[in-house]
Amino acid sequence: MRASSILIVHSDRKTQRTVQRVLGVTGRRVDIADDLEQGIQLLAHLSPVLVVVDGALSHNAEHSATIGKLIELAKERGAEACMTLLGSTAIAQMPALLRLGAVTNLLVHQMPILAEELTITAQKLIRRDLFGAEKYLLWGTELHETTLIRGSQRAEVVGALAEQVRAFGQSARVVSMAMLVADELLSNAVHNAPIDAAGNHHRKDLARADELELDARQQIRLRWGCDARYLAIEVTDQFGTLDRDTILASLAKNDVRESGGGAGMGIALAYRSCDHLVFNLAPGVRTEIIALIDVRYPPTERMSVSSYNVFVERPRGDDHTG
Repeated sequence: MRASSILIVHSDRKTQRTVQRVLGVTGRRVDIADDLEQGIQLLAHLSPVLVVVDGALSHNAEHSATIGKLIELAKERGAEACMTLLGSTAIAQMPALLRLGAVTNLLVHQMPILAEELTITAQKLIRRDLFGAEKYLLWGTELHETTLIRGSQRAEVVGALAEQVRAFGQSARVVSMAMLVADELLSNAVHNAPIDAAGNHHRKDLARADELELDARQQIRLRWGCDARYLAIEVTDQFGTLDRDTILASLAKNDVRESGGGAGMGIALAYRSCDHLVFNLAPGVRTEIIALIDVRYPPTERMSVSSYNVFVERPRGDDHTG
């Protein structure tokens, strides 16, 4: 049986009502718990499609461990997303929560941006319709597309992206962020995504400057668009080898130098260079990463932590997504 409810665990009544209204558009029943223990008790009797927890509830290591317990129970009860954390007030607790390695959806912004992020996250999970940057941009926004057919083409494509973003009237800061994100995501897709017949990542240690001809499966698609809210940069490979654990381990790094080589460092750099990083995974088929740069606010108003989502495509008969 498909999961039918959404569980909100949050201590603030005003926020409870706000989030309940936002998630009410999904048509699912919304249950509310005031604290972690009450959330665990409710989970024993629910089969939730989504569990939303306020990050401010993780005051210390003991509370973080309780969140971990709630996450595991949510998985057992069939939650398609094991956790979505809310609120900028819990930023100090985020490193400990990320180290749990189980927080697949982190939303840090205040209203009204939080409502946008939460609605899209919930609808993607419930409808199992994960792919495409269109979901994060206003209807009708044009997406520009380029395909990499050679490894050395990366610098050319990133340069062209910078010129186009600049032509859209975006600031030097936005252009710089776009270049860094695109370069890291393209480099990862070219060098870390491919595997050989034995399942080895045979290109991960090759110099990034080396020329590589990309066959039909190895070619990388770049799409981008801007709706005056977000600049969205989407990179897709056709291998689907990036996995949830690698992503979460990379996002938990406090310093990108801790990530070492491989996909980890690129993910960490991209995460710190955008406002929202989205991973859409179809294991063995394709990996799509979408970086969203909020162009509405100056650098001084950016959050010190960015939102992220890790979505995993599952067969229709499998109720465990995320």
